[in-house]
Amino acid sequence: MSKDLFGNHRLNTGIILVLIILFVSVIYLPKTIWDQEAALTDQAHFQMETVGLAEKLHYQLVKAYTTDTEQLVSIVNGVRDSLLAAAQDTNYNYYGHQDIALPAKEITVNYSPEYQQAYQEMHLKLFKLLQPHHFMDGLAVQTLLDSIEALFQAGNYTGDQTMVLDTVSLSFNVSDKYDILYQNIKTSMFNALTNSYTKYPDFSNPLVDAVMDSIEANPELSGKIDFAALYDGPVRVDFIIPNKFAENLEKTKLSFKKQFILDPYDSVTFGDTLYDMALTDFMLQMDTTTVIPDMLNLIYADTSGEHEIPVEVDVDNMATAMRTRRNRLYKMLTGYNEPSEFIAERVIAVALDSLKSPNAGLDSIHLDIDLTNAVFTISVRRNIMDYFQKVSLDHAYYHTGTNLTDLDWDRAAVDVVESVAENLKRHSDFKKWQIVEVPADTFYVNVFDEFLRKYDDMNIDLYKQLTGDFTNIHDYAYNVVSRAEELASVDSLNWKGTQVMTFGPDTIHVDVFPKYLEEYENTFTIARDTVVQADDSTFKGVWSRGLVDVVADPGADTLAFIGTGNISEPSYDYHGADSVRAINILEKADTLRVEEVYYGLNTYILLFTEDSLMRKLYRIADEYSTIDSADLDSLHVVSDEFVVGIQEKDLFMSKDSFGGWQDTLIHKKFMKKQLFAHYLLSPELVRCPVTDLPFRITVRNNVNLRIESPIKTPIMTRRYLFFTEQDSSAGSIQDGEESWSK
Repeated sequence: MSKDLFGNHRLNTGIILVLIILFVSVIYLPKTIWDQEAALTDQAHFQMETVGLAEKLHYQLVKAYTTDTEQLVSIVNGVRDSLLAAAQDTNYNYYGHQDIALPAKEITVNYSPEYQQAYQEMHLKLFKLLQPHHFMDGLAVQTLLDSIEALFQAGNYTGDQTMVLDTVSLSFNVSDKYDILYQNIKTSMFNALTNSYTKYPDFSNPLVDAVMDSIEANPELSGKIDFAALYDGPVRVDFIIPNKFAENLEKTKLSFKKQFILDPYDSVTFGDTLYDMALTDFMLQMDTTTVIPDMLNLIYADTSGEHEIPVEVDVDNMATAMRTRRNRLYKMLTGYNEPSEFIAERVIAVALDSLKSPNAGLDSIHLDIDLTNAVFTISVRRNIMDYFQKVSLDHAYYHTGTNLTDLDWDRAAVDVVESVAENLKRHSDFKKWQIVEVPADTFYVNVFDEFLRKYDDMNIDLYKQLTGDFTNIHDYAYNVVSRAEELASVDSLNWKGTQVMTFGPDTIHVDVFPKYLEEYENTFTIARDTVVQADDSTFKGVWSRGLVDVVADPGADTLAFIGTGNISEPSYDYHGADSVRAINILEKADTLRVEEVYYGLNTYILLFTEDSLMRKLYRIADEYSTIDSADLDSLHVVSDEFVVGIQEKDLFMSKDSFGGWQDTLIHKKFMKKQLFAHYLLSPELVRCPVTDLPFRITVRNNVNLRIESPIKTPIMTRRYLFFTEQDSSAGSIQDGEESWSK
């Protein structure tokens, strides 16, 4: 007989309990882990903010930020402690310029062959990221590029190549698109000389070659120079007619009106009509004679058509306006400025002829223009040769990867990397392609944006290999690594293996300002919100609009707009009035409405309820009425209601136009009041709560401050056997901007 497992109630109960526990654990434990991760992240954010606040205090004292978190705590707290001590001694003053001594340091290092190899390999890796090129002067660069172009056009001259130039052996790589790279130089120069563009070498190259040959023959050449007889046939120009070209064409004519000079009397008398007539007449003459007139003689006819008035219009500086308009039209068609008047006029003429085409604005148009007799006016700038050298490097030379074949790469790598780092620390604009001269050679190097970051990382890694310890202070790591290299380079020292390096005591100069203690206390605070209750009053008032004389109860039963409702009370029916208008009076009750009613020859003021029941009726007495003054009354006409608080009450009452208060309301108000809890800058606040490593601080140019988490990759920690806690970087603060607030 088989045993019935499901009949064992104790076993089943145990299994159910285990499943319930597992079910609850699957829900509760991950949440606990997530809460812990969030709490650590929040704590890291708070501590990074504290480091940023401390850096500001350090800057006020030292006039500089620091990357050393130990120094940061020591200086900021040391000044505070000294001021507190001075406060207890009336004979002691700690304000003004003070010196703070920092202790000496000893550090044990192992300058081993393995470390030396790592030092060399890391520098070489960073050196190659700079894309080093052998530096050559402008003439040598052009000779090399022209030589490569000639060999490229002659045959299969691509890939790794060598060439001896001025006894220097060069190695480089020729791209299979080298002809395009080479042509890009000419195209860029064409753009620089004409502010225009073409993709056709037979257009750009003759002009560029002529200008550069002239400058080479006469280095002092500058200013506007005419170049002619450069072409022996047509060149191609591409353009497209925009959809709104016709509309914009008309708008460009309007600028001509500014050049018309009229007699002030005529200008004021006839207005824009005369300017429109002048524009029409001017465009007609230009279309028929192409000669700019000095004067326009117009005949203005008045609206009756019976009188004709002669008007003279001076045409001022129209040649400049026409050149501006022509260039604007050419730019609409090609996207670039006109390279010459000769080309622009022909392109515009074709565009005007093509406006009626159904493809206008859709198809690209090309035009072959014979430039045999064309003249180009070029503005030759004094720095054009420098620009020529730059585009030659950018477009062709750097793409060849030119290097010395017999270069001592190891020695050059160290010298160049250290030189670039030194320059970049002193000059923030030492970026992109720069010239670096070291004993091995003079190089072009491409200084990329993240170079200093990689350089700092390299020194931190070298410090760890040299000392066996980790530091997150890259400036300190640099000092230790560079000092080790200095000592190793001294011939009289046998500086190998395990050594002790000593860094002498240092002195930090601070300028302690009188309110430092107050600044410290206000800096390290935690804002806390609390809710408080307060009584508040509001006042409902009106502005005075003057008094109106009225007669009360003039006999409502005779007025068409007053009837009797179901409850035998007079009621208001505005349909019986000639017209009505809302009005505000001070004497009304809060629940009443008021209207000014026009009926016959009289005007009434009627007060009524929301359900139209009449409460009061007045007739306005005019100045011609023969009414006994005893029957007259006055109503205060006021503005719409306004509401103010207790602080504004007296201000409003002091105004001459103040009418009075209608109501006062006292009510309870709940508001948040911010309280602050103070704390001290302690050493643990400058360290990551997850790793207990100091936050990484980076200072660039002594003004750009970055504070970031030391966590580079997520840290996975086992929790409750089956689960994992993942702590990632808590972000960074860059120049006061928090990454987590974006």
